[in-house]
Amino acid sequence: MKTIEAVTIEGLFGYIRHDVKFSKPDPITIISGPNGIGKTHFLRLLHAVIMLDLSTLASVEFRDIEVRYVDKWVLRVRQTRKAGGEIVFSFSGKRPRIRTYQRLDITYVHAGGEERETPEWTVRLPDGNWYDTRLERVMSPDMAKRYGLPAAPSATAQTRGTWLEDFYKGASSILIDTQRLDNVLNYPARTQRSSQGRHGAAAKRIQLYIEQISAQLSDARRKSLNESLDADQTFASRVLKRTKTTINSQDLRERYQRIADQHAELHASGLSVRPVDVRFPEEEADTTERRILNVFLDDWERKLKPLLPIHEKLNSLRRIVESKFVGKEVYLSEKGQIRFRSKFSGKPVSVQSLSSGEQHLLAVFTMLLFSAERGSLVLIDEPEISMHAAWKHSFLEDIAEVARISELQIVLATHSSAIIKGRWDLVQEIEAPDAVEVGLPEMTESDEESDGEE
Repeated sequence: MKTIEAVTIEGLFGYIRHDVKFSKPDPITIISGPNGIGKTHFLRLLHAVIMLDLSTLASVEFRDIEVRYVDKWVLRVRQTRKAGGEIVFSFSGKRPRIRTYQRLDITYVHAGGEERETPEWTVRLPDGNWYDTRLERVMSPDMAKRYGLPAAPSATAQTRGTWLEDFYKGASSILIDTQRLDNVLNYPARTQRSSQGRHGAAAKRIQLYIEQISAQLSDARRKSLNESLDADQTFASRVLKRTKTTINSQDLRERYQRIADQHAELHASGLSVRPVDVRFPEEEADTTERRILNVFLDDWERKLKPLLPIHEKLNSLRRIVESKFVGKEVYLSEKGQIRFRSKFSGKPVSVQSLSSGEQHLLAVFTMLLFSAERGSLVLIDEPEISMHAAWKHSFLEDIAEVARISELQIVLATHSSAIIKGRWDLVQEIEAPDAVEVGLPEMTESDEESDGEE
């Protein structure tokens, strides 16, 4: 999705204004401020705008929200509450190098009535869909509707055929809420559930993300195999085409060593099923041998390339987990599934056996590394909850690594100086207003038609 440059919210709770400029070029922005100033609501509203979640937009009083993008796109949302419970959201947007704002009004009417409690065997996934833990599959929209489960916000459905469709192409946002794991994954905690039941349900949800890793690994291996089959079929013809190619023996040896080291690393981590036992000739290779070896190395690189992205993500997850989980390490099973074991005894450790803090950390980083779409906006409220002091000090470094790997734009709201760890250049302080404000003045027709270039 498009990279955000700044966000302004006017009239939050009727009187608060927040103007947050996002960090550049660093992908992480930190919001800090006193309790009650609306940090959580800022994240919720921004998430709702990006995902076009009218229900959440209607649940909080505000006047205007403006999102400014790095590429000079601008999106504004105005909330107008009317008699009878209707809420009108006026969307207006401006493309780069175009002076005119376009406008679209969407009316939201709350359905009313008591909110139904969701069944205990349902889990709300970050993409808004529902997961049936009994059948271990994602529920169809019709089945979710039958059980009274709220539908996932669908920006595409509500903007199709309008100018807003371009704004929402590729839009993706993940909100990690302030509470512990149950709320992180949008799973409603219920007082009648036992602590053990909630712990087991949390482990079940983590297992969903672990299964996603397995699916991505299987897909990467399939692509690698396809590359291998294609290379084998065309090997001879490509060798013949290079009969006149001049290849330096030393360059070839260095290239071989680099690829061999890369393959050995993939094999050691469990990604590559078998080692490749091809040794570089000890004696000086003749011209024909160098040409054949050069084509072989081309094919070797092709086979490894599909495995490299998930290898980087797994290495990041392994480093984060093993630097924090006491006495535990991560490994891949023969079937390509993430597993845990004791560093001391080598015995398996189940996800259910992890502490709630470990499950929380594992869920967050597994979700961001393997479930978040590349380029997503990630909003994390008070990440210090459930964290040991030492974990807080390394969190910013860990999340920056994840942001780099998956090209995420991340906004943190925190009170913790341990999380900030001296990076005050990333912090945007938001403060309580000295006096009551009612937001910006109404935008006139002339403003809408020609707001001027940025």
